[in-house]
Amino acid sequence: MLARLGTMEAMTHHQATARPTMTSREFDGVIFDLGGVMTEPLFHHRTDVPPEYFTVIAFFLGEFRDHYHLTTGVHDLHLLEMGKISDDEFFNRMIARYVEAGNEPVDPREAQKVIFGRGMVACGAMIDAVRQVRDAGYRTALLTNISREGEAIFTKLFPVDELFDVVVDSSKVGMRKPDPAIYQLTCTRLGVAPERCLFIDDLLCNVEAADALGMQTIQCLDPVAVADEVVQRLLGHPAAAEAGAGA
Repeated sequence: MLARLGTMEAMTHHQATARPTMTSREFDGVIFDLGGVMTEPLFHHRTDVPPEYFTVIAFFLGEFRDHYHLTTGVHDLHLLEMGKISDDEFFNRMIARYVEAGNEPVDPREAQKVIFGRGMVACGAMIDAVRQVRDAGYRTALLTNISREGEAIFTKLFPVDELFDVVVDSSKVGMRKPDPAIYQLTCTRLGVAPERCLFIDDLLCNVEAADALGMQTIQCLDPVAVADEVVQRLLGHPAAAEAGAGA
């Protein structure tokens, strides 16, 4: 009998420590990026690119590398994500710069299809993780740098309203990561102080900006692995345990 009581006491202690209580939690809210976090990694494992567009993709990625991390808002990448130009305008301007750099002209619409044609593919593991986290009482937000056309795409990938208390779309608010102001806006709408937020993004510049505001951060290089890490850190069990509990 005493042995059984001891076992029950140990089980009770494990249950109390495995799932953090509201008073002992490290965080009150979690902010998730879209591309590369809620979706499979972008631009990875592309085998469908025609060879004649290799230089176009290299040009796009070069501009991304050189300008994306800046907060000035003057490059077309910034204007696109701040909702000031459309996808078509962006690719028209990019191809004009591409030709000015000495390359052969290409159709901007074809370049657009090649670069973004695969679209976004939702990460089921991360969707499950967000649902578990929100069901456990954490506030959740989706914070995404995206063009004006983007909302129509990501709202078809997963049930946004079921997963997130707040959605901050850069093209709607006219600012973008890594501008500190968009992080502060997200926290305000979420009703959570930055230091009580966990932030997940695939880009280092965005992670570093969140870190500078006092958030705890995770750079997401593998959404499936990070989904498990988030659930383990916030709920005290592997992500798969929730699914297994109902089996």
